[in-house]
Amino acid sequence: MQNEYSDAWLEDAKRLCQQIGQAYIDVIVDQCSVDYSVIPALSGFSPQIKWQSLYKDLPEDIYPEDAPLLIRIVINDLQQWNWLQALAKEMSTKAPLLILCSSWPLSRLGKWLTQIANARQEGREGIFRFWDTRIFPHLFTDILDTEQQEQLKYPVLFWRWQDLDGQPAFLAGRGSISKHDEAAQQLDFSDRQYEKFMCLCDAKRFVAQQLPIINMFSSKESQFKACFEGMVKATQAGVLFDDERDAFAIDHLTRLGNQIE
Repeated sequence: MQNEYSDAWLEDAKRLCQQIGQAYIDVIVDQCSVDYSVIPALSGFSPQIKWQSLYKDLPEDIYPEDAPLLIRIVINDLQQWNWLQALAKEMSTKAPLLILCSSWPLSRLGKWLTQIANARQEGREGIFRFWDTRIFPHLFTDILDTEQQEQLKYPVLFWRWQDLDGQPAFLAGRGSISKHDEAAQQLDFSDRQYEKFMCLCDAKRFVAQQLPIINMFSSKESQFKACFEGMVKATQAGVLFDDERDAFAIDHLTRLGNQIE
């Protein structure tokens, strides 16, 4: 769970867009992590809010109410901005928003990000949920190779989100100029990368148990990082079952705690 919500990170993103001459900001909304769809609300604005499903033309597109949405907000439109602020606060504990700034047309940007979302693991297609802000920074420090990282950076001037401690987080993009019919390279994850994704899931599950041992860390970010490292080490040691993996992680955290002392 994050700290008490503050919209400072959102205001920072707005100022950055204004400084580089952008009149709008884009946001990815993860509908499947909440028990409602934001699509009905999007039709109540004038001028209309532009949006696109990141499942467009994929098999998952049959469930629009569960699709991740790429939404473009005009930052000087008070009605649109106030709605974004309210949505960010409402979703902050279940599905925190991922903000991005791009000069690309929305349809082309949406198509690019959809192509990234439609990833493969050893040739088998599946959804790459890169918009989960809890794992987003780990994609660039622990999982994606350089070429894969470039796919997420290429059309974007910057990414912005609120970390687990409620602090603004930032990742610079490439801000490349959009070219007609340019397509993203489909990501194909190795077995090793897939195992690390599973370790991130295990770390999320482990942290949710709120065991006393994780309280020795000074921040939620350091808690999660340590738990993730413990799960990676468990995988490397061939530990497969949840209870055994949890015990392995507890032992790893205990050793870290002894080093801190």
